[in-house]
Amino acid sequence: MGSLHLIVIFIALAVVSKPCIADAHQPHIILIFVDDLGWNDVHWHNPDIAMPNLMDLAADGVIFNQSYTHPTCTPSRAAMMTGLYPFKTGNQHQMLFNLHPSGLPLEFKLLPEKLKEIGYSTHMVGKWHLGFCKDEYLPTNRGFDSHYGIWTLGVGDYDKMNGVLSPSKGYDFRDNTGVVQKSNGYLALMLGDRAEHIVNTHYPGTPLFLAFTLDIPAKHLAIPEEYENKYADIEDSRTRHFYGKLTMMDDIIGGVVDALKNRGIYDDSLIIFIGDNGALSSQAGSNYPFRGIAGTLFEGATRVPSIVSGKGIKKTGYESNELYSIVDIHRTILDVAGAKAEPELDGLSMWPTWSKGKPSPRNEIIYNIDDDPVSPGAAIRIGDYKLITGHPDLLYPYRDIGITDNYYNYGDPLASGLPTADQAAMAPPPLDVEYLFNVIVDPEERNDISADHPDIVQDLRDRLDEHRKLLIPPVNQTTELAGSAANFNDVWSPGWC
Repeated sequence: MGSLHLIVIFIALAVVSKPCIADAHQPHIILIFVDDLGWNDVHWHNPDIAMPNLMDLAADGVIFNQSYTHPTCTPSRAAMMTGLYPFKTGNQHQMLFNLHPSGLPLEFKLLPEKLKEIGYSTHMVGKWHLGFCKDEYLPTNRGFDSHYGIWTLGVGDYDKMNGVLSPSKGYDFRDNTGVVQKSNGYLALMLGDRAEHIVNTHYPGTPLFLAFTLDIPAKHLAIPEEYENKYADIEDSRTRHFYGKLTMMDDIIGGVVDALKNRGIYDDSLIIFIGDNGALSSQAGSNYPFRGIAGTLFEGATRVPSIVSGKGIKKTGYESNELYSIVDIHRTILDVAGAKAEPELDGLSMWPTWSKGKPSPRNEIIYNIDDDPVSPGAAIRIGDYKLITGHPDLLYPYRDIGITDNYYNYGDPLASGLPTADQAAMAPPPLDVEYLFNVIVDPEERNDISADHPDIVQDLRDRLDEHRKLLIPPVNQTTELAGSAANFNDVWSPGWC
């Protein structure tokens, strides 16, 4: 019990520390943030997937084996943009759906706004998913000089349409606030072209922050035939398509890296690669051997592949088991760029860990705290021990915990997608679990040891309750049909909240 209290004190001290920056010259910062990337979706965990470009970045940097996000898209993106846990910004519940009249609250200053204040040119290419119901929520009003991509939770790769939990589908593809003309182009490839264009036309004397938030791998299986053909010897169609998609993702990233080199700024660039959460592995991708799919509190949803590479990384070409959270990316980027970080941020600077391999200042991970009255759920890790309480799936009642709390690898049968509204209304009561795992000796979360260690369970519950003192209610996530794309010529648009 005492050791856990010591850890908490250590965390509090770490927040106020200020690391030394290796180089006063502001680096270009390329943040590659991909969608629904499973643990088993990268070459260094699954050698059957060809990823030469990411492996080259790893050779010039570090692979991290204990990098954590939050269970779903919106909370992870909010944490990265604010440097705060989602339960402090009101973004802890599920995720933003298209008809929710809200976003990342406007009182929070975001990472690109802070970087602009110290001279950075800021651009986003890809997925936003932090609100679009009014202009103020849009990325170009939250610190980005430009945005090319999608505002919603995800679209079809070719048609750029979606309608998740909506009465009708709508088109979503924007160039700043303008609608991109419809075409049969593959979205991720179009995003790659724009990212390369931004790099190729950037003035090297101005520091660049490029948030390249690719909408893949996600869950759709459609890919150009040339990428499916790369894995023609694989019999399972879903595996063949998804491996092809992951190799295409690697090629797109390689195109951006080549642009940095051709522009002569690669050596002055810090590149961060990470997923926003794990794979929706009952349908696509794989978190194997970890438990659970995207949207749960298990390791499969929250422990994701990560690489940090490039300028300032002194110790390279190895795998690190040091702990870091997506909330740390915010403060670390500010420190590297030379910006002042507010002391109240939850993120810690990982720069000494990233650049020199020093021990991580972080010993605690908050997976999520959601006190939703229908389906509360929370999880915390301190040191080796992880506690899950309440219902382990954030997306109740839209999913069956019997499906989402499971282990999936490539070649396994397809499980299930979202139920209908009628099925969701008939969902059984949510679980109220108390699971304790030692995630160092049992990273697959197969052995609940809560009955053997009631003192550790209580310490972790007490720490969750300390965090709850700063919890704020979730943003408005009621469904507003005024936002239907059908009211805006079948295009998802602002102007209704």
